[in-house]
Amino acid sequence: MVEGRKVYHAAAAMTAHLSLFYLIAAVLWLMAMLQGLFLLRSAVRLLLHVRRANRESPRLASGRWKYEPRAVVFLPCCGVDEKLHRTVESLGRQDYVDYHVIFTFESAADPAYAAVTSWIADWKNPPTQRIIAGLATNRGQKIHNLLAALDRVPADREVFVFLDSDAVPASDWLGTLIAPLADPQVGAATGFRWYSADGGWVNGIRSCWNAASLTLITDPKLSFVWGGSTAVRRETFERLAIAQAWDRALSDDYQVTRAMHEGRMKIQFVPRAIVPSHEPTTFRNFWTFARRQLVITRVCGPALWRAALILCLNFILGGTAVAVLFFAALWQWIPDHWLMWPAFAAWMAVIGVACINAAIRQFAVRQVLKYPDVTWRDFAWDVGGVNLSGMLHLSLLFASLTSRSFVWRNTVYELISPDETKILGRLDRSPNLSPPIHPTTIP
Repeated sequence: MVEGRKVYHAAAAMTAHLSLFYLIAAVLWLMAMLQGLFLLRSAVRLLLHVRRANRESPRLASGRWKYEPRAVVFLPCCGVDEKLHRTVESLGRQDYVDYHVIFTFESAADPAYAAVTSWIADWKNPPTQRIIAGLATNRGQKIHNLLAALDRVPADREVFVFLDSDAVPASDWLGTLIAPLADPQVGAATGFRWYSADGGWVNGIRSCWNAASLTLITDPKLSFVWGGSTAVRRETFERLAIAQAWDRALSDDYQVTRAMHEGRMKIQFVPRAIVPSHEPTTFRNFWTFARRQLVITRVCGPALWRAALILCLNFILGGTAVAVLFFAALWQWIPDHWLMWPAFAAWMAVIGVACINAAIRQFAVRQVLKYPDVTWRDFAWDVGGVNLSGMLHLSLLFASLTSRSFVWRNTVYELISPDETKILGRLDRSPNLSPPIHPTTIP
C-alpha cells in the first residue's frame, strides 16, 4: 500500500512537472510568434514604403527636383580609406543645382587632407571648404569635426546633409535624400548602409546581422537616423538644438534620432539613399565593429537596444522551448509521444515567420538595389541564416554589457552617458598629428 502511494505521488509529481514544462514552452512559443508577427508587420510596412517611394517621383517633368533648397554637405575625413577617392569624386557630380561641400579634418597632417586637396584642385563647382577642427578632448572626433564645420557654414544654406567618407553615393543621392524635407512634419531624411554578402562567409554573417535592423527603420517608435547619409533642414537642426546635444557626445546619429523623437518630428527613410558596401572584413574586425555599435546603442539608444534584446530572447527561447519538446517526445523522454508533431510544427512556425520576414526584407531591398550590390548570397544569408543571426545578435548584445569603452579610429573612448564622452587615449598616433586647438578654414 505504501509503495503504491509512493508510485502514485511520484507519477502525480511527474505529471505536474510535465504540465508546467508544457505551459512554459507554450507561453515562450506564443511570445515568439507574437514577436514574429510584429516583425512581419514591420517587414510588410518596409516593403510598402519602398514601393510607394518608387512610385512617387521627387522630380518635376523637366527633370529638376520638386524641392531643391540650397544645401551644404559635410564630409568628415580621417585617413585615406579604400573608398574616400570615390566618395569625394561622387560629391563633385551630384545632380543638384546649388550645393556646397565642406570637408573637415582633425589635422592638416592627416593624409586625407592632402589627398582631398589634390582631388578637388580642379573643381569649379560645387564650392568647397576644408576645415581643420583640432583634436577632440571630450567628445567623438567625428562630432568635433562636424561642429567645427557647422561654425563655417555659409549663411544662405537651408539644408544640412551629412555623409560618411566611406559611403559612395549615386549622382541623384543628394536630391533624393533632401526631397522628403518638403514635408514640414519630416525632421530628418535618412538612408541606410547595406552590406553585401559577397566576399566570403564573414561578409555573409555581417550582411545578415546588419540587414535585420532595416526592418525597424520605418517603425514610428523605433525609427532611427543613419549618420552616414542624413539630411536635416537648418531651421529644424537649430530649433532642436542638435549642435548643443553634440557638445560632449560620441554618436552623431543617435543624438539626431533622439532629438527627432523628442521633438515629435518624423524620420523619413529614403530607399534610394541606401548605400551599398562591398569591402571585405575579418571576423575579428566585424566583431569589434558590431560590439562597438551595440555599446553605442545601449548607452545612446536604450529603447532600441532593449527592443533588440527582447526580440532576440523571445525568438531564441520560444524556438528552443518547442524544439526541446519535439526532441523529448521523439527520444521518448516524456510519455506524451503525440506531442512530437505539434511541437515540430510549432518549431517550424517560429523559424518560418522569421524566414518570411527576412524574405520580405530582401524583396524590399531589391526594389532599389540591383546586381552586384545585392545578389542571391544576400538572400541566402538573410533567409537561411535567421537562427545564426538571432544567436549572433544575442551574443553581441551580451558582449555590449561588459564595458562602455572601445576603440574607434585609433581613439579609445568611454561612454559615460549619451551626453558625456571620455577620451581615454589614442593609439599609434604620430607626433605630427597634433593639430591646432582652434578650428581653421582653408578656402
